[in-house]
Amino acid sequence: MIRINLLAEARPQRKKKGVSALGGAGRLNTLLMGGVIGLAILIGIVHYWVLRSQIKAQEEKIRIAQVEVARLEAVLKEVKDFEAKKARLQRKVDLINQLKQNQRGPVRLMDEVSKALPDLVWLERMEYHGHAIAIDGKAFNPPAVANFVANLKLVPSFQEPKVEFTACSGPAGSSLYCFKTSFGFSNIDRTQPDGGAAAKPAEPPQPAEPSKPAGQPKKA
Repeated sequence: MIRINLLAEARPQRKKKGVSALGGAGRLNTLLMGGVIGLAILIGIVHYWVLRSQIKAQEEKIRIAQVEVARLEAVLKEVKDFEAKKARLQRKVDLINQLKQNQRGPVRLMDEVSKALPDLVWLERMEYHGHAIAIDGKAFNPPAVANFVANLKLVPSFQEPKVEFTACSGPAGSSLYCFKTSFGFSNIDRTQPDGGAAAKPAEPPQPAEPSKPAGQPKKA
């Protein structure tokens, strides 16, 4: 007689159903894990590219800033060179102005003395040291020398002249009067221009003829 054990056959079938159900849940978990890992990797990649783009942008800004710094350094160097050239040029201009100022004094000095020079008087030597002037000259008569001294007194920059007569003789025994005068001066550049009182001094009254030095020839 053949026996059929139905219970034994049913048990393996139930076991297979449990394994099958467990296998489906595991695949779902695996898919979820894989999705989470993939999403994390994707987020990491995106974050990496974002950071890399930001780094490149910052590097570009740094490069542009370095180019601008180099340009500004070149401009600053040009400015410094210009200022140095300007300073050298200013020193030259100041030196030229100083030389002109130094030359203007003697020129104005000679001009004022020549304006004060009357007829019958001529100068043989004129020296100046600092603010002192010494003049040697000759005249045909003492009143001409007196006129010259009076004209010098009218120049605002000249101080009181001092006159001293010396013995001398002219050619062929002619009568001449040698004289020396000295005076101080100041602010020669502020004297009156042409056309002022110093340019055309009024003729003072003829002073009395001074006594002649010893050995002086008599007036003709």
